[in-house]
Amino acid sequence: MKNKKLFLGTVLVLLVSMLLGVNVNSASAKDSKEKKACAAAIKATGNVKKITYKSTTASDFDAISFTHQKKVASSFFVTSDNMAYCVCVARAKNVNYAKKLYKAFKNYKYNKTHDTYFKKDYTKSEQSVLKSAVYGRKGKYVWYISMGNTTNNKKGERAVKKVL
Repeated sequence: MKNKKLFLGTVLVLLVSMLLGVNVNSASAKDSKEKKACAAAIKATGNVKKITYKSTTASDFDAISFTHQKKVASSFFVTSDNMAYCVCVARAKNVNYAKKLYKAFKNYKYNKTHDTYFKKDYTKSEQSVLKSAVYGRKGKYVWYISMGNTTNNKKGERAVKKVL
């Protein structure tokens, strides 16, 4: 049990350091604007411990359907096990696609919080987090932040806007 906790703690520290960009080398694909924006949002919200998974694949975020995947040039996505806590920042191939992705994120929030399984699948605090999610667009970039209450999510959004 002690070894398991030590292992999980080590994995968490490594994940956090990767997300926050501790290894700052050249501006390569691993140091994309999307990744930097995600790291800034997580840092601003203060919910680093909730994150257990990260991806650069657009299809991993449920809001980006198969149809919308073709509109994404690049993305970075981090989430908790049940996707209640998450941050996704995506760069669309053009501004029109960004507008469509923005609508997809808006619909995702509505559908997620009005789903028949919403109250069964999530605790009260997770329901509150999902209901207070924010999403936005700036040029070709779109984001979805569900990391706490509305105030926390807005802090994360301001941090994303600064990076982009």
